Amino acid sequence: MRYIIGLLCFAGGAWLFWSAYARKRRAVAAGPLSAAPLHPSLQILGDALPPLIVVALALIGVKMTVAFAVTEASRYLSLVDLAGFLFLLAAYGTSVVFRARYRLPLPPR
Repeated sequence: MRYIIGLLCFAGGAWLFWSAYARKRRAVAAGPLSAAPLHPSLQILGDALPPLIVVALALIGVKMTVAFAVTEASRYLSLVDLAGFLFLLAAYGTSVVFRARYRLPLPPR
């Protein structure tokens, strides 16, 4: 059970990286003017929140690493589990940044 959590986190992180890259390719292929314009208040949030989320994820990663070392969690979890969790955080941060930067056009109704 020690390595299963880390492997699942690696799989989830790989899926997040792949979906973020696929979104970027679709948005670039659609062109820069294909997405509908956002309301100005939403545009401000779209520009300001991704860096805050990435900083929060980095802090969570540092706290988890310190907690892993201080509490001797190696009895229950492995370094693969910790690395998988950190990889999942990095993948989620990348996904948030790509979703804010590369908006897709609305599907036709």
